Amino acid sequence: MEPPIKDFVSYNEKMKKTIIDKIFFMDKIEVERIVDFGCADGALISFLANMFPEIEYVGYDIDPKMIELANEKSNLDNVLFTSDIKDINSNKKETALLLSSVIHEVYSQKKDINGFWESVWGLDFKYVVIRDMMHSRTMNRPSNNIHVARIRQVYDPVKINQWESQWGTLEENWSLIHFLLTFTYEENWDRELRENYLPINLESLLNLIPNHYYPKFFEHYTLPYINQISEEKFGIQIPDRTHLKLILEKRSFNVR
Repeated sequence: MEPPIKDFVSYNEKMKKTIIDKIFFMDKIEVERIVDFGCADGALISFLANMFPEIEYVGYDIDPKMIELANEKSNLDNVLFTSDIKDINSNKKETALLLSSVIHEVYSQKKDINGFWESVWGLDFKYVVIRDMMHSRTMNRPSNNIHVARIRQVYDPVKINQWESQWGTLEENWSLIHFLLTFTYEENWDRELRENYLPINLESLLNLIPNHYYPKFFEHYTLPYINQISEEKFGIQIPDRTHLKLILEKRSFNVR
């Protein structure tokens, strides 16, 4: 079983650092309802609900502690936080299903992956919005030796040993980039150490999209915030694209 989050405040504060990046879709789609699947403490929905009060919001998370935190912080009439999956698809309005940093957790925790995708596509919402850590298969190559040396000079060798025991040597680029995405979560290190941030590559994800959805927006990029802290700590500019923004729109006609 994955270790629990020890410091919810620290964990959620780091999540807020990227909140502007997470709302990239709001000027690209028109919806009446947004469902945030894996809403955590509800920070993203609360942010959106204050900016766009004309939209209905549902925040869903399987962790009751997160739902409790979300409800403590929110008193908005157009927002529902819930752990009941039935609340997601109980409305016929034009809806966007938001998968923000959810896919990697489903894969990392080895949940019912096929069931997860069947639910996503089966809900048949107008939009599926994905924003997550995502690498290309080209990341699988040897690391830059200078980058490895800088990390070993600066970072806690005990934690490096723990990392390499879990994910392999930093001399492999996938492990090094994965480490750069993880190292700041020291307050919840035991948990984050075991979570695979990069369990599925971009090419595999794109192959999962059914024909009744098409990409309305696509961006594969390196998150500026991650690059900033990597450069501040190690003097390293991350050499690979680490994140994906993708908007899928349901087709209004059958595709043969």
